[in-house]
Amino acid sequence: MAEATYPDWETLNARHIAARRAQAVKAAQAAAAAAAKLGVRVIVFGSLATGRFHRSSDLDLALEGPEDMLNRANGAAFSAAAAEGFEPDIVWLSHAAPGLAARIRETGRDPAGLG
Repeated sequence: MAEATYPDWETLNARHIAARRAQAVKAAQAAAAAAAKLGVRVIVFGSLATGRFHRSSDLDLALEGPEDMLNRANGAAFSAAAAEGFEPDIVWLSHAAPGLAARIRETGRDPAGLG
């Protein structure tokens, strides 16, 4: 009988990160779909947007749209992402500190473009 071989830690870690990243992408896309129904755009920023996603990364989302819809869109986006396994950190772009808003505009990505 052949001896069983198991993947090394690096392989297991890479698989875990890839699966978690795929889950984060799915959550971001679900959040974007929910917010879009209210006329609000979702922008992904942070490690998922910049390609530095790692084992303990979270999901950072910015909302951009009509002020009177942001609160409802925030709840809808949060619920949709949470249903996919991620409770996102959400900021409203119009309320973000200038430096953060600039970084989001510079490095943020449309969830549909993540893959």
